[in-house]
Amino acid sequence: MTVPTRRRAAAIAAAALALFIAGFATGCTGADTGTAAPASAATDQGRSNPERGSGGTSATGDSRADGGICSAYASQAAAQRAGDTRDADGDGRLCESLPCPCAGSRDDRPPEQSAVAQPATSCIRPRGIQPISFSATRYPSIRAHALAAQARGWPRTLVLNRQGSDARRERLLQNVPTRDGLDRDEYPPAVGRGRGAGLTAGSDPLGWRADVRYVPSAENRSHGAGLGIKLRRFCNGTRFRYVFY
Repeated sequence: MTVPTRRRAAAIAAAALALFIAGFATGCTGADTGTAAPASAATDQGRSNPERGSGGTSATGDSRADGGICSAYASQAAAQRAGDTRDADGDGRLCESLPCPCAGSRDDRPPEQSAVAQPATSCIRPRGIQPISFSATRYPSIRAHALAAQARGWPRTLVLNRQGSDARRERLLQNVPTRDGLDRDEYPPAVGRGRGAGLTAGSDPLGWRADVRYVPSAENRSHGAGLGIKLRRFCNGTRFRYVFY
Protein backbone atom coordinates (compact mmCIF):
# COMPACT_ATOMS: atom_id res chain seq x y z
CA MET A 1 0.00 0.00 0.00
CA THR A 2 1.40 3.45 -0.95
CA VAL A 3 1.74 6.30 1.50
CA PRO A 4 -1.18 8.37 0.03
CA THR A 5 -3.41 5.32 0.24
CA ARG A 6 -2.52 4.73 3.88
CA ARG A 7 -3.15 8.38 4.70
CA ARG A 8 -6.58 8.27 3.00
CA ALA A 9 -7.60 5.14 4.97
CA ALA A 10 -6.51 6.72 8.24
CA ALA A 11 -8.55 9.83 7.50
CA ILE A 12 -11.68 7.76 6.81
CA ALA A 13 -11.25 5.83 10.07
CA ALA A 14 -10.80 9.04 12.05
CA ALA A 15 -13.98 10.53 10.55
CA ALA A 16 -16.03 7.41 11.40
CA LEU A 17 -14.77 7.47 15.00
CA ALA A 18 -15.72 11.13 15.33
CA LEU A 19 -19.25 10.43 14.09
CA PHE A 20 -19.66 7.54 16.58
CA ILE A 21 -18.48 9.71 19.51
CA ALA A 22 -20.85 12.52 18.51
CA GLY A 23 -23.84 10.14 18.30
CA PHE A 24 -23.08 8.59 21.70
CA ALA A 25 -22.84 12.02 23.33
CA THR A 26 -26.18 13.06 21.85
CA GLY A 27 -27.90 9.90 23.19
CA CYS A 28 -26.57 10.47 26.69
CA THR A 29 -27.70 14.08 26.65
CA GLY A 30 -31.23 13.08 25.56
CA ALA A 31 -31.52 10.41 28.27
CA ASP A 32 -30.44 12.86 30.98
CA THR A 33 -32.71 15.65 29.81
CA GLY A 34 -36.17 13.98 30.32
CA THR A 35 -39.53 15.66 30.12
CA ALA A 36 -42.15 16.37 32.73
CA ALA A 37 -44.77 13.65 33.16
CA PRO A 38 -48.31 14.57 32.11
CA ALA A 39 -50.45 15.81 34.95
CA SER A 40 -52.94 12.92 34.55
CA ALA A 41 -50.18 10.30 34.88
CA ALA A 42 -48.68 12.01 37.92
CA THR A 43 -52.09 12.17 39.52
CA ASP A 44 -52.73 8.49 38.82
CA GLN A 45 -49.38 7.50 40.35
CA GLY A 46 -50.20 9.47 43.46
CA ARG A 47 -53.44 7.60 44.20
CA SER A 48 -53.53 5.49 47.33
CA ASN A 49 -54.33 1.84 46.55
CA PRO A 50 -52.72 -1.07 48.40
CA GLU A 51 -53.08 -3.34 45.37
CA ARG A 52 -51.17 -1.04 43.04
CA GLY A 53 -47.46 -1.34 42.40
CA SER A 54 -45.03 1.38 41.45
CA GLY A 55 -46.28 3.99 38.99
CA GLY A 56 -45.27 4.41 35.39
CA THR A 57 -46.67 4.33 31.91
CA SER A 58 -48.04 1.01 30.66
CA ALA A 59 -45.98 -0.57 27.93
CA THR A 60 -49.17 -1.83 26.36
CA GLY A 61 -50.96 1.49 26.62
CA ASP A 62 -53.99 -0.09 28.32
CA SER A 63 -55.92 2.87 29.68
CA ARG A 64 -59.29 4.54 29.58
CA ALA A 65 -60.48 8.10 29.79
CA ASP A 66 -60.58 7.84 33.60
CA GLY A 67 -56.80 7.34 33.73
CA GLY A 68 -56.49 3.63 34.60
CA ILE A 69 -52.98 2.30 33.77
CA CYS A 70 -51.99 -1.39 33.86
CA SER A 71 -48.52 -0.79 35.26
CA ALA A 72 -50.09 0.92 38.29
CA TYR A 73 -51.18 -2.51 39.57
CA ALA A 74 -49.04 -5.20 41.16
CA SER A 75 -50.91 -8.12 39.57
CA GLN A 76 -53.47 -8.93 36.89
CA ALA A 77 -56.01 -9.86 39.58
CA ALA A 78 -55.71 -6.39 41.15
CA ALA A 79 -56.29 -4.71 37.79
CA GLN A 80 -59.24 -7.02 37.06
CA ARG A 81 -60.89 -6.13 40.38
CA ALA A 82 -60.35 -2.41 39.83
CA GLY A 83 -61.85 -2.60 36.36
CA ASP A 84 -60.60 0.82 35.26
CA THR A 85 -58.30 -0.18 32.39
CA ARG A 86 -59.01 -0.86 28.74
CA ASP A 87 -59.78 -4.41 27.54
CA ALA A 88 -57.51 -4.43 24.48
CA ASP A 89 -58.70 -7.69 22.90
CA GLY A 90 -62.29 -7.72 24.17
CA ASP A 91 -62.06 -11.06 26.02
CA GLY A 92 -63.07 -9.61 29.39
CA ARG A 93 -59.61 -9.99 30.95
CA LEU A 94 -57.79 -6.78 31.78
CA CYS A 95 -54.01 -6.16 31.78
CA GLU A 96 -53.10 -9.70 30.69
CA SER A 97 -49.38 -8.77 30.55
CA LEU A 98 -49.25 -8.37 34.35
CA PRO A 99 -48.02 -11.23 36.58
CA CYS A 100 -50.39 -13.48 38.50
CA PRO A 101 -52.32 -13.95 40.77
CA CYS A 102 -54.81 -13.64 37.95
CA ALA A 103 -58.56 -13.29 37.65
CA GLY A 104 -60.83 -14.11 34.72
CA SER A 105 -63.61 -12.15 33.13
CA ARG A 106 -66.97 -11.65 34.74
CA ASP A 107 -68.28 -14.50 32.56
CA ASP A 108 -65.95 -16.99 34.30
CA ARG A 109 -68.18 -17.29 37.37
CA PRO A 110 -69.32 -20.77 38.45
CA PRO A 111 -72.68 -21.82 36.94
CA GLU A 112 -74.56 -21.27 40.21
CA GLN A 113 -73.40 -17.63 40.25
CA SER A 114 -74.10 -16.92 36.60
CA ALA A 115 -76.84 -14.45 35.85
CA VAL A 116 -78.04 -16.63 32.98
CA ALA A 117 -79.39 -20.06 33.92
CA GLN A 118 -77.74 -22.98 32.19
CA PRO A 119 -80.01 -24.97 29.85
CA ALA A 120 -81.26 -28.27 31.22
CA THR A 121 -79.96 -31.51 29.76
CA SER A 122 -82.19 -32.49 26.85
CA CYS A 123 -84.33 -35.64 26.92
CA ILE A 124 -86.89 -37.18 24.60
CA ARG A 125 -90.64 -37.52 25.22
CA PRO A 126 -91.96 -40.34 23.04
CA ARG A 127 -95.73 -40.71 22.72
CA GLY A 128 -95.91 -44.50 22.76
CA ILE A 129 -94.91 -47.08 25.35
CA GLN A 130 -91.18 -47.75 25.25
CA PRO A 131 -90.05 -51.39 25.46
CA ILE A 132 -87.09 -51.79 27.82
CA SER A 133 -85.60 -55.12 26.87
CA PHE A 134 -83.55 -57.57 28.92
CA SER A 135 -82.23 -61.06 28.40
CA ALA A 136 -84.46 -63.71 30.01
CA THR A 137 -81.48 -66.05 30.41
CA ARG A 138 -79.37 -63.40 32.10
CA TYR A 139 -82.12 -62.13 34.38
CA PRO A 140 -84.36 -65.14 35.09
CA SER A 141 -85.19 -64.11 38.67
CA ILE A 142 -86.05 -60.54 37.66
CA ARG A 143 -88.32 -61.85 34.88
CA ALA A 144 -90.06 -64.33 37.19
CA HIS A 145 -90.68 -61.61 39.76
CA ALA A 146 -92.08 -59.14 37.20
CA LEU A 147 -94.47 -61.75 35.79
CA ALA A 148 -95.62 -62.81 39.27
CA ALA A 149 -96.19 -59.21 40.35
CA GLN A 150 -98.20 -58.49 37.21
CA ALA A 151 -100.30 -61.58 37.91
CA ARG A 152 -101.06 -60.11 41.32
CA GLY A 153 -102.39 -56.94 39.76
CA TRP A 154 -99.39 -54.65 39.39
CA PRO A 155 -99.38 -52.77 36.05
CA ARG A 156 -97.33 -53.92 33.11
CA THR A 157 -97.04 -50.35 31.83
CA LEU A 158 -94.89 -48.16 34.10
CA VAL A 159 -94.32 -44.40 34.16
CA LEU A 160 -90.84 -42.91 34.56
CA ASN A 161 -90.72 -40.81 37.72
CA ARG A 162 -87.19 -40.24 39.01
CA GLN A 163 -88.11 -37.61 41.57
CA GLY A 164 -88.64 -39.19 44.99
CA SER A 165 -87.51 -42.66 43.92
CA ASP A 166 -85.06 -43.01 46.82
CA ALA A 167 -87.73 -42.09 49.36
CA ARG A 168 -90.18 -44.57 47.84
CA ARG A 169 -87.59 -47.34 47.96
CA GLU A 170 -86.59 -46.62 51.56
CA ARG A 171 -90.20 -46.63 52.74
CA LEU A 172 -90.95 -49.90 50.95
CA LEU A 173 -87.90 -51.77 52.23
CA GLN A 174 -87.66 -50.39 55.77
CA ASN A 175 -89.38 -53.46 57.25
CA VAL A 176 -87.98 -56.04 54.83
CA PRO A 177 -84.82 -57.60 56.34
CA THR A 178 -81.70 -58.10 54.26
CA ARG A 179 -80.24 -61.53 53.47
CA ASP A 180 -76.70 -62.55 52.61
CA GLY A 181 -76.16 -62.89 48.87
CA LEU A 182 -79.65 -61.67 48.06
CA ASP A 183 -81.18 -58.31 47.16
CA ARG A 184 -84.74 -57.12 47.66
CA ASP A 185 -86.06 -56.60 44.13
CA GLU A 186 -88.98 -54.19 43.65
CA TYR A 187 -91.70 -54.39 41.03
CA PRO A 188 -92.67 -51.85 39.88
CA PRO A 189 -89.18 -50.34 40.31
CA ALA A 190 -88.90 -47.15 42.37
CA VAL A 191 -88.27 -45.05 39.22
CA GLY A 192 -91.40 -46.50 37.59
CA ARG A 193 -94.04 -45.71 40.19
CA GLY A 194 -95.52 -42.69 41.97
CA ARG A 195 -97.56 -41.50 39.00
CA GLY A 196 -99.86 -43.22 36.54
CA ALA A 197 -102.68 -45.75 36.79
CA GLY A 198 -102.07 -48.39 39.46
CA LEU A 199 -98.73 -46.87 40.45
CA THR A 200 -99.71 -44.54 43.30
CA ALA A 201 -100.44 -47.03 46.09
CA GLY A 202 -99.32 -45.71 49.46
CA SER A 203 -98.81 -42.14 50.61
CA ASP A 204 -95.96 -40.26 52.26
CA PRO A 205 -94.39 -40.67 49.81
CA LEU A 206 -96.99 -41.27 47.15
CA GLY A 207 -96.55 -44.59 45.37
CA TRP A 208 -94.17 -46.21 47.82
CA ARG A 209 -95.98 -49.57 47.81
CA ALA A 210 -94.75 -52.29 45.44
CA ASP A 211 -94.09 -56.03 45.30
CA VAL A 212 -90.82 -57.26 46.86
CA ARG A 213 -88.95 -60.51 46.23
CA TYR A 214 -85.49 -61.78 47.15
CA VAL A 215 -83.27 -62.32 44.10
CA PRO A 216 -79.52 -62.96 43.66
CA SER A 217 -77.59 -59.76 44.41
CA ALA A 218 -75.42 -59.86 41.29
CA GLU A 219 -78.43 -60.32 39.02
CA ASN A 220 -80.42 -57.55 40.68
CA ARG A 221 -77.61 -55.03 40.61
CA SER A 222 -76.74 -55.75 37.00
CA HIS A 223 -80.39 -55.33 36.05
CA GLY A 224 -80.67 -52.08 38.00
CA ALA A 225 -77.60 -50.61 36.29
CA GLY A 226 -78.91 -51.63 32.87
CA LEU A 227 -82.33 -50.17 33.59
CA GLY A 228 -80.80 -46.83 34.50
CA ILE A 229 -78.77 -46.72 31.29
CA LYS A 230 -81.73 -47.66 29.08
CA LEU A 231 -83.96 -45.00 30.68
CA ARG A 232 -81.34 -42.25 30.71
CA ARG A 233 -82.44 -40.56 27.48
CA PHE A 234 -86.13 -40.39 28.40
CA CYS A 235 -87.91 -37.58 30.22
CA ASN A 236 -89.99 -38.13 33.34
CA GLY A 237 -93.50 -39.12 32.36
CA THR A 238 -92.35 -41.54 29.67
CA ARG A 239 -94.34 -44.81 29.68
CA PHE A 240 -92.30 -48.00 29.50
CA ARG A 241 -92.54 -51.72 30.16
CA TYR A 242 -90.18 -54.64 30.68
CA VAL A 243 -89.67 -56.92 27.67
CA PHE A 244 -87.68 -60.15 28.06
CA TYR A 245 -86.28 -61.89 25.01
